[in-house]
Amino acid sequence: MARLVILIIILCVLLPSFVLMSAYGDGLASEILPPEMIGNKNVTLSINSSPFLIDNSHVGTQINFVLLDASNQEPLPQVTLAISAFKNNQALFGHVFMSDSGNFLFDVTPDNSSNKISINEEGGLFPGLLGHSGSYQIKGPVFASGGLYKFKISVLTMGSYNNQISKTYDAAISIPITNEYPITDKDDGKQTITIVAYYDQIGNFQYDSDNKKMSFSMPFNWSQDNLKQVTVVHQELKIPRAFSSFIVTKYDAHVNGIALPDSAVSIDDYSSDTERIIHLILYKQVLNKIAAQQQNSKPEMNFTLSPSNETAFPIMQYTRNAQYKVSLRWDPPKIIAGHTTRFSFQILDPYLVNKTVDSIDYDFSIIEGKNGLLFHNSGTTNSDGTPNTIVVDFPANYTGPITMGFENLNGNSFSDAEISGVVSQPHIVPEFPTGSLVVIAIVFSLTIILPRFSKI
Repeated sequence: MARLVILIIILCVLLPSFVLMSAYGDGLASEILPPEMIGNKNVTLSINSSPFLIDNSHVGTQINFVLLDASNQEPLPQVTLAISAFKNNQALFGHVFMSDSGNFLFDVTPDNSSNKISINEEGGLFPGLLGHSGSYQIKGPVFASGGLYKFKISVLTMGSYNNQISKTYDAAISIPITNEYPITDKDDGKQTITIVAYYDQIGNFQYDSDNKKMSFSMPFNWSQDNLKQVTVVHQELKIPRAFSSFIVTKYDAHVNGIALPDSAVSIDDYSSDTERIIHLILYKQVLNKIAAQQQNSKPEMNFTLSPSNETAFPIMQYTRNAQYKVSLRWDPPKIIAGHTTRFSFQILDPYLVNKTVDSIDYDFSIIEGKNGLLFHNSGTTNSDGTPNTIVVDFPANYTGPITMGFENLNGNSFSDAEISGVVSQPHIVPEFPTGSLVVIAIVFSLTIILPRFSKI
């Protein structure tokens, strides 16, 4: 329930962009087209698909079309739709559908054993003769994978089967698909990276262990006509918390060699206890910038992601009940085993910018891995709003992932937040015995003196 509250907050921030996206007919797994006048009715079309994600256990997809009266959001009766579906500019099916209620439900079952697509109306022994239920079974090589599906929808009747009209919509839904990629890192061993593609099927995933860089590609049409329609491209990468090399405060991300702005990369440490989620969200402005700057416009997006050498502070995290927002930074930016780190934090109002809350109690802990407690401190935040500072001496015998947790804020057991980090090994400077230093000094001197003697 608490994570649902956080999700609602995130959706409230992103909602204006999704609404704008729907107006262009290039949505996510659901879409509501903007109202338009048809005769004397203000009409809108709603499209939804389920399940929201397609994975290896996927057995079918349900697609729901509803023609609505925009004034009261009620379905219009006796609707006839001519619907054609496309993916990757290839036609999947085309058919005329009828519904007495104005509500259409398609049960789509992928079947690659035949190239033919069958469409059957449900409704007993005599569908159509006793009315139209609007429920249809579609079977064939369709909706077997995630990606962008486009529809051309012509409204032929509305309000009555005798009321013939002519109105056409262009719409689309993007069905995400989940893929897992096992990798081997030279420092962190075997890991599994999960990528949820929200726009189209991705491929060519590679991991460069030496340079700590992930790369993958996705088909994309860079034409101006397509850019006018597309308003967002979203990729979601799930990184195991045990993959300490990739648990950093900032990432460098590129598409076709063009660096993405910091605003296009979002870190979510709250939705999962075992994984960090990295969102790559490219809105229209970023897409247009990439299109203008890239040298060769291939029909694809090539993504790269790697830990940045910079540190992005402060790190912001909502509490589990969305009552507070925690702002945290530490110095030095890299936490080193056997060294001291200074943590500074503020507790903020989640709805007001940079507004600290009144003085409240807190518990601050640093957890090694999942259960081992490295440090704990209880206190009260400063009454004047200035940051609180906590000094932590990290032991020399532990390196790896850590969780910095704030608990019991203002005495509320549901007011807690977690932020992931990693303790790195210290940089080892080679030590030489005194005798070795003398030998090195003599050899170095001889390399300078002997050439001079040879000339003499």
